[in-house]
Amino acid sequence: MKIYNKKEFISGAFMGALGLLNLILSIIRQDLDINSIILIVVLFVLGFGTIMRSISQRMAKEDKLEELDERNRLITMKSKSKSFRITQIISFMLMIVLLVIGKVSGYEGFIAMGVGLAFAFTISMFAEIFTYMYYESKN
Repeated sequence: MKIYNKKEFISGAFMGALGLLNLILSIIRQDLDINSIILIVVLFVLGFGTIMRSISQRMAKEDKLEELDERNRLITMKSKSKSFRITQIISFMLMIVLLVIGKVSGYEGFIAMGVGLAFAFTISMFAEIFTYMYYESKN
């Protein structure tokens, strides 16, 4: 058995391991319900399918061609950029809301959460600036 796509193989093995871990923990805790069973089955099926795609030469070649397709790469870059913007907006709004709620209620926990989100927002802004400068200098 030769592995043609190592990244997919590791992903499938990880999903299978998560399914097995979930099964073991559910049996140990004795709380195996329908939701746990569905999750375990889905993890095993997805893991098995991913592993099978990684050891099939034809499917691995299709996956690599699909990954290298320029249109798919553009879509991936656009979706990551948009999700980054949405995350920045949501963290900024949550920061403002938590700081206002903390000031009004006097509870310092809300203020601490707001300050934490302010740090995260600041880091994301600096990351955006530095990546812009990096790619500007490359072109």
